[in-house]
Amino acid sequence: MSRQHFIWKAVDLNGRIQHGSWAADGISEVQTRLRQEGYFPVWVRSTLNWKNVLLPARANLKWSSFARRLATLLEAGIPILQALEMMTFHEEKRSLEQEHWKCVKERVESGSDLSEALALINPSPNAFVLSMIKAGEYTGTVGKVLSEVADELDQMQVYHQKIKAALAYPMLLFSAVILVLYVLSVWVLPMYEKLFLSVGATELPFLTKVIFAGSQKLPLFLGGIFGLVSGGLLVLRLISPDRWKIRLENLLGRAPLLVQIYRLRDLVQFSRMLERLLVAGIPLLEALRLTAGTLRSPEMLELTNLLVLNVRQGKRMAPLLRASEIFPKEGAEMIGIAEEAGRLDQMLHYVTQIFRRELEEQLDRLMRMIGPILILVVAGLISLVAGGVMLPIFDLSSHLE
Repeated sequence: MSRQHFIWKAVDLNGRIQHGSWAADGISEVQTRLRQEGYFPVWVRSTLNWKNVLLPARANLKWSSFARRLATLLEAGIPILQALEMMTFHEEKRSLEQEHWKCVKERVESGSDLSEALALINPSPNAFVLSMIKAGEYTGTVGKVLSEVADELDQMQVYHQKIKAALAYPMLLFSAVILVLYVLSVWVLPMYEKLFLSVGATELPFLTKVIFAGSQKLPLFLGGIFGLVSGGLLVLRLISPDRWKIRLENLLGRAPLLVQIYRLRDLVQFSRMLERLLVAGIPLLEALRLTAGTLRSPEMLELTNLLVLNVRQGKRMAPLLRASEIFPKEGAEMIGIAEEAGRLDQMLHYVTQIFRRELEEQLDRLMRMIGPILILVVAGLISLVAGGVMLPIFDLSSHLE
């Protein structure tokens, strides 16, 4: 078998996110090597997957649907092999997902655990899903854990959709601004400029000259910006097909109106993931490492890595959280009380609820604020252009009188 190059993302013993590229005969070889070197694999991808680079990531499996279907069958008392068989045999021509479930079923049938079988398919679930399933295998509650995984993935999807919905309306208005400017600069303003020159209006007002001069260069400027943005995204997707969305989100997360939204999203993900892993029976140190593998913002990653180091040294998390600039003081105090009482998993549930309510309030506030601002911008631009066009007409009418 010819060796291929694979890129990977993993969590080391200190909870830090590591990336790399190795040559191997298959994904399983890369995952085995990562575990031997003390890493917990998050994902492994082939570097020459042009279909995933040029097209949307349609091959990503719907882990929520899979977990819920399998959880329903297991909780109904059906053995796992029979449950996996029921998920694959009902169609003669299997879909991509069904082919994956067949591979999982064959590996489980050969003696592998469900978590090990899922880790070997491409694309594999993230570290949170694999860790939860592994914890369920240790405690004998795979069906219950799969149901919790499905609920958590659905909840994450809901909040991602809320953030996208909050950004959709502003982006639509911004696109309308660009379209209006383009139409004015290509068709409307050149027509008026020719009209004024044809009637001998050589001395135009300063505002009109600026608008006409800008309209001549605006299409080239917009085309250049569009080309740079499109080319940059394509290059980023070719170089880093699995991380370009994360980098783009981190860039958007630095915008003044979105900083608090993305920070609260990361806080919700951190507290919820850590709670789920602790409830599943995973030790705190390993739960922090696995939580770090699901985070995206550099600030939360750095904070989680420091928490890993503190916990390894036998220290509590609360002092570090209190000293952090990104973790709310109220949440840090609640975690400090929970560490003293030995109820960290229960307290994280209430901390998550607080962060979620604040996130929803911030999303609502953003929707109420950014819409009127962009409408005023559109109205201002149109008024400015209309004023620049009407000034020469007023001058001409006064000369005719």
